[in-house]
Amino acid sequence: MNIKEDYLTEEDLRIERGFKKIINKYGSNHQLFAEEENDEFPDCENIWAVDPISGTHTFINGLASYAIVVSHIKNKKVQFAAVYDPSMDELFTAYRGKGAFLNGKPIKTSKRRPKKKVKIMLNMSTYWTHPGGKRTALYKKLYQGLTKFNLYRSANSFAVNYCHVACGRYDGIVALTKDVFPELAGGLILNEAGGIFVNKEGEKDIKPDDRQFVGASKFAFKEIQDEFQKIVK
Repeated sequence: MNIKEDYLTEEDLRIERGFKKIINKYGSNHQLFAEEENDEFPDCENIWAVDPISGTHTFINGLASYAIVVSHIKNKKVQFAAVYDPSMDELFTAYRGKGAFLNGKPIKTSKRRPKKKVKIMLNMSTYWTHPGGKRTALYKKLYQGLTKFNLYRSANSFAVNYCHVACGRYDGIVALTKDVFPELAGGLILNEAGGIFVNKEGEKDIKPDDRQFVGASKFAFKEIQDEFQKIVK
């Protein structure tokens, strides 16, 4: 059990415990994998991965956009994902092989742009403290290495940012994370929207210990991935 997070609220715990009560009704073959009190990846057929508040720092400060994030993993593959941004009343969902949706309407990734819009996301925990200095050194390295793109940062939840790529608001995203809850859900949504979301090894099926990710429309993916791999080994 791990509840010693940098940012933790009573709402995180309330939402996670609520999900656990629901999942427990389905029997022992359904287990919860969540950020606060259930952070051990279970060994069972059906796993429900939950980030009760993705972007807790944003939530605490009353900013948009944080999210409640849920994904269903069956036999090690994500089958369903949902990312709800209450501040914008936007619900992103996806079903494996059935597409991605925003408030029930199908979404697709962006088409070709002259200069691609790319988000850079670096988790502000100590996980990504750069060997040669502070986190700002790694941000600088990323910005310098990706200058061929129009670059953006935001305080949004990681999961919300993946969904913004999925619905075409941005062309791509590179992310260095402290856990994998937003990526399990956001990855399926982005892939089902016609894009590509992969881990460091280029795999679409995300593993619990993955921490480096690239996601983009199919038109932008290779160019962004090639540049990102030059920067982060």
